[in-house]
Amino acid sequence: MTPFTDKVMSLPRYASDGKVAINPGFDRIEALLAAMGNPNQRFEVALVAGTNGKGSTASLMAACLTSAGIKTGLHTSPHLLHVSERMKVDGRTPSPDWLERACKTYFSYFESVGASFFEASLALSLLWFADQKVTHAVIEVGLGGRLDATNVLSAKVSVITGVALDHTEILGDSIEKIAREKAGIIKRETPVVLGKMTSEAVQAIFEIAKVSDSPVIIANRHVVVHPLDNSRFRLVIDGYVVDNVLISLHGSHQLGNAITALCALRSWVPNMEESSIQKGFSHVQSLTGLRGRAEVIQQDPIIMVDVAHNPDAIITALAAFDSLRSSRPSPVVIIGLLDDKDAAEIGRVLATAKIRVWTVPTQGARGLSAEQLSDKFEKVGVKDILVCDSTESALQRVQKSDFDCLVCGSHLVVAQAMAAT
Repeated sequence: MTPFTDKVMSLPRYASDGKVAINPGFDRIEALLAAMGNPNQRFEVALVAGTNGKGSTASLMAACLTSAGIKTGLHTSPHLLHVSERMKVDGRTPSPDWLERACKTYFSYFESVGASFFEASLALSLLWFADQKVTHAVIEVGLGGRLDATNVLSAKVSVITGVALDHTEILGDSIEKIAREKAGIIKRETPVVLGKMTSEAVQAIFEIAKVSDSPVIIANRHVVVHPLDNSRFRLVIDGYVVDNVLISLHGSHQLGNAITALCALRSWVPNMEESSIQKGFSHVQSLTGLRGRAEVIQQDPIIMVDVAHNPDAIITALAAFDSLRSSRPSPVVIIGLLDDKDAAEIGRVLATAKIRVWTVPTQGARGLSAEQLSDKFEKVGVKDILVCDSTESALQRVQKSDFDCLVCGSHLVVAQAMAAT
């Protein structure tokens, strides 16, 4: 990286610095956007929140828009290998020179308002989108929704992919409380699309939507799925048919994300052609650059990476891994977690999976050591545990032993695995 990009990277960051990086309120992001000439006012926005699936759903939406010839911005977080991954236009990240110039121009503003890294990177994304003259932008919400910096944006459609227990110390200790936080992105008299979630979460979101006079679309009630074979589907929504759908993202759960994305797109860009949705769904990675979702980064032995870091996501990642791995015996999960994750419940999931578990340390103030994570897993019944001193050394051991492997947990751990292979 270059000097001012490095300085932006050093701003308070939740993944490494914890709650010091969270300061509720919109004054800082509003001041940054005003200093940049309010780039967010130059294009339409869709907001995508949710405990799991929001990055995939946002990317599915963006891929379809790009396929339709619509110049599309996509903001996601966190990044894996480089901050520019957060800000893409039709799958293209800004050049290092553009990013350095922007960081240099606005770093004094970042400092003067006390911006977090997330707020600064969001502002840079929106600036990049305006610079590239996008007409539509899909914005993945960061933490929660109601108080997230992305909620300063005026959305044409809001999406909530799902609600599960995560970040409970910030968002609340129940599904209802977390659902209400995520429902904070709902805008007055604009549609909100819901993915798969409990009736408790749906009820909480309906109550907030009713106050805002916002129509609620429950995706799996609006879309009828007709399987054509093991990998292709016909999707029918209110008489609109998308035939021969192939989803390039691995895992059966991605069908649910695609259904949610389709409902959101139909609400936002109703005249999109069937061929654009077909191409978007079948070429998500190449059209958006999405990585780290059931991604196979090595074939022999198979090494799959997935940023799953809560119990529901771990279950989904294990299912995708089982569908992709070879017949080699003794598959391994390499996992590292931050200290706010439900390690005990994740351990219970792993204990029932009959799989070797290798714990690795996660960097930063919030990271658990490999020993701490191993202790938490042992207490809930995980039997076959190996403590490793790094992600890199664990991968070296996997390759020497010829085991198929799933690397999951913190984005920091997945990034280390990607950098090492």
